[in-house]
Amino acid sequence: MEKIKRKINEESIWRQFFKLSIPIAIANFLQSAYSITDAFWLGRLNSESLAAVSICSSIVFLVISLGAGLFISGTVLISHHKGREDGEKINFISAQLIVLMVIVSLALSVLGYFVSPFLVKMIGAEQLIPYGVISYLQLFFVSTLFIFAFALYQALMRAMGDVKTPVYIILTTVLLNFLIDPIFIFGFGFIPQLGTEGAAMATLFCEVVNTLIVGYIFLKGKNGIVLKRENFKINWKMMKKILSIGIPSSMEQFSRSLGFVFIAFMVARLGTTSIAAYGVGGEILGLIMVVSMSFMMATSVMVGRSIGSGNFERAEAITKSVAKMSFWVITFLGILSFFFAEGISRLFVPNDPAVIAQSVQYLKIMSLFFGFLSMQQIFNGTFSGAGDTKTSMVLAIISLWILRIPTAYILSGILGFAGICWSFPVANTIAAGLGYLVFIKGKWRERALVHH
Repeated sequence: MEKIKRKINEESIWRQFFKLSIPIAIANFLQSAYSITDAFWLGRLNSESLAAVSICSSIVFLVISLGAGLFISGTVLISHHKGREDGEKINFISAQLIVLMVIVSLALSVLGYFVSPFLVKMIGAEQLIPYGVISYLQLFFVSTLFIFAFALYQALMRAMGDVKTPVYIILTTVLLNFLIDPIFIFGFGFIPQLGTEGAAMATLFCEVVNTLIVGYIFLKGKNGIVLKRENFKINWKMMKKILSIGIPSSMEQFSRSLGFVFIAFMVARLGTTSIAAYGVGGEILGLIMVVSMSFMMATSVMVGRSIGSGNFERAEAITKSVAKMSFWVITFLGILSFFFAEGISRLFVPNDPAVIAQSVQYLKIMSLFFGFLSMQQIFNGTFSGAGDTKTSMVLAIISLWILRIPTAYILSGILGFAGICWSFPVANTIAAGLGYLVFIKGKWRERALVHH
C-alpha cells in the first residue's frame, strides 16, 4: 500500500492533470460535435429546424442527467480503488455498473418514446411540430441505451487512466456523422430529404457504432477491466453504495437540466427567433462547458485517487491549483467569444439577421463571466471526487433554482431576451463564491467516502 501511495503522490500535479484533462477535453469536444454538426447543417436548411433541435436539447440533457449519477459513481468508485490498486474490486464494480446502466437506460428509453409528444407541448414548442421536433426527440430516446453505454465506458476509462482510447473511438464516429448528416438532412439519391428527423437518424447510427466498438474492446479485455460472468449477478450491497453516490449526482444534474427546460420555456414564449438565438448561444456555451467539465473530470479523478491512497493534503492542493488555472483559461476563451460573437453567430445562421443579432447579444452578456462557471465546476469536481456528492447537489440547486431561474424570470419581464441572458453571470458568479467558501471550510474532507 505504501508503494502505491508513493507512486500516486510523487507524480507532479500538473503532469497528472494534463495527462488526464487534454484527452478528456478532446473526447468531450468530439462528443459535443454531434449537436454542433446538427446545428451547422440544419441552420442551412431553415431556422425552424435549428430551433427544433435547440428546444430538444434541454430535454435531452434532462434525460442524460438521470444516468449521470451512474457515470459519476463509476468514476468515483473506480478511481478510489485504482488508488488502492484493487483490481478485483474494479472488475466487480464495473460489472455492477453495467447491469444498472442497462436497466436505467431501457426504462428511460421506453417511457421517453411515448411521452415525447407531451414533452414538446409542455415546453410550448407546438409550432415546431411540422419541423420534426417530436420525431427528433423519439429517435433520441431510442438511442438512450447506446448513449449511456458509451458514457459509462468513458467514465470507467477516465478512472483507470486510459483517456486516449475514447478519443479514437469518438473521432471515428464524429467524422462519420459529419459525412452522413447532410445526406439524411437534405437527401441524396434514393434517400429523401428528412430534415430534423434525418439528423437524429444519423446520430443514432453513430451511437450504435460507438457501442459496438466498446463491446468488442470489453470482450477482448483490452482496457484493464476483466468482465466475469459471476460479477454480473446483482449485489444489493454494492448497488446501494453505487446509488448512494449516484442519486445525489443524478439529482444535481437533473435539477440543472430541469432548470434549463424552465429557461427554454421562458425563451419559447419569446418566439422562434429567440429560440434559435438561444440555441446558437447554447452551442458556444456547450463548447466552454466541454473545456470546463474536462478540467472538472480530471480534478475529480485526481482527488479520488489521492483520497483512495489516503492523501487529503494532495487533494486540496490539486483543487487550489486547478481552480486558479481554470478561471483564467476559461476567462480568456470568454474574451475571445466576446470579440468574435458576430462571426460565430453567422457561422451557424448565415442568412437570418434577427437571429444573428440576438445571438450576439446572448454571447456578449455571457462570455466575460465564463471563468466563474469554471471555478464552480472545479469545486464540485472535488466534492464528487471525495464521494461527497450531496454537497455538489445542494450547490447546484442553489445556483440554478434559487439564483438563476428567479433572476431570469424577473429580468425577462423587464428586459425580454436580454433578461434571460443576464441571469447567467448573476447566478454563476455568486455560485462560484459559495463553492469556494464550502471548500475552504473543509467539511468535504470529513464526508469523504471510506472503503472497508
